Amino acid sequence: MNLLTRKEFLKASLVVGGAAILSRNRAFAIGQSGSANGDIRIGIIGFNAQGWGHLQNYLPGSRSKLDGAILAAICDVDDKVLARGREAANKAGLKVAEYKDYRKLLESKDVDAVVLAPPNHQHSIITIAALMAGKDVYVEKPLSHNIWEGRQAVEAARKYSKNVAVIGTQNRSSEQIMNAIAALRAGKFGKLKWVTGTCYKPRDSIGLHTGPQPIPEGLDYDLWTGPAPLVPPTRNGPKGTVHYDWHWFWNYGGGDISNQGIHQVDVARWMVGAKGLPKSVMSFGGRFGYRDDAETPNTLVSVMNYDEAPMMFEVRGLGRKKGMRAMDVYRKSSIGVVAQCEHGYINVAENGSAIAYDNDGKKLEAFEGSDNGAHRKNWIKALQSRKVTHGLIEEGHYSIALCHLANISYLTGAEKANAQLADAVASNLVTKEAYWRTLDHLKANEVDLDATKPIVGPLLQVDAQHEMIIHADPVIANAANNSPIRKRTGRAPFVIPDMQQKT
Repeated sequence: MNLLTRKEFLKASLVVGGAAILSRNRAFAIGQSGSANGDIRIGIIGFNAQGWGHLQNYLPGSRSKLDGAILAAICDVDDKVLARGREAANKAGLKVAEYKDYRKLLESKDVDAVVLAPPNHQHSIITIAALMAGKDVYVEKPLSHNIWEGRQAVEAARKYSKNVAVIGTQNRSSEQIMNAIAALRAGKFGKLKWVTGTCYKPRDSIGLHTGPQPIPEGLDYDLWTGPAPLVPPTRNGPKGTVHYDWHWFWNYGGGDISNQGIHQVDVARWMVGAKGLPKSVMSFGGRFGYRDDAETPNTLVSVMNYDEAPMMFEVRGLGRKKGMRAMDVYRKSSIGVVAQCEHGYINVAENGSAIAYDNDGKKLEAFEGSDNGAHRKNWIKALQSRKVTHGLIEEGHYSIALCHLANISYLTGAEKANAQLADAVASNLVTKEAYWRTLDHLKANEVDLDATKPIVGPLLQVDAQHEMIIHADPVIANAANNSPIRKRTGRAPFVIPDMQQKT
């Protein structure tokens, strides 16, 4: 029998004990932040539209697969959507957990981080719930359906700061925009005069119906509705009675300024250099060219007054002229941002590329670097480093709050004759120029503004500190501050927690 010496015994004990400690630590690390092969385990909540692209990012063999993360769970309130996700995962060789209720997914210890892409009215409440559950969060734009709940999401990210929280306004990862803004701040093109964002995107009628419409079989409508009032759908367009066209109803969306437009609003505010909310906001517009079930405007011009420079945003859902699908172009793009300086302007395109032109439209400089395609990669880097450098939740809050303020001005407005609208914008040269361009656009679409009068919103003063609205007319002030787009706390059991409440 071979006996170990004391020295050999101690050495062997250290090796075995050390291995046990390493094994235990690795098991703890896997349980906290990764699968057995070290990948971060991702849950996708809502993947009927934008979320489908996210789902591909975590499937083995996908061309868009992000290194360092793997799909672990899927969640959707619609059985058909859930089945589609299951099929995609199985085809990639994955067996993933399935949920209809996001609250059940958030209880899972086998999910480290979640990607949220449900309808807008669910973004804040699930973001907060996920952070409270100890999950890292990537929430698709926009952060919120209303200003108050967006603030609660910001406060939740602060309170649970050990968790990573990223907003999906992809342009924040564009190096081209960063380099353009650096040139802007350095005064390379002279003083900044104003910034205009545009969302000229074709939006057809969704049809006109009367009364409640059927809920698709296999869809949990109570879960889908979440914090919004539980009312039956009253639409039945090409997308059906529930999906997608919710964008055009105030209970769930905010029109194209909150849909596509939030990307360009975020870039515009970034270029202005504004840190928070503006001093005042005013909007005018309407739903022109057809009558349908939708509520939000398909044409909207909004002015946000900052100390740094005035900022404007324009939404157009009609083509260049009646019967045409092609959209108008403003300074090189239909969907983009223009920062007008003394000696030229910078155009930021939808994909995050940035080019400077002189005032005659001659190219001066194409800024180098990545475009907005780097954003999801930066999310994985944030998960690994535990530090967010692109897509801060608070930035997402302020940008979508601008969209909410613009919509609140519109909602508290009134129908005005065209001459009254002209008088309302006459004092602001930038707004006046946008007014004439909008008027020409509507004429090209054969819109009779005498028959369908535009809605002109009041100029609303903003209490930026308290995120409230001020107006000399108490009726307007009350309507603005009590608007569900300013504050809605939700319905039981989908109540948004007040993260600012002292406990």
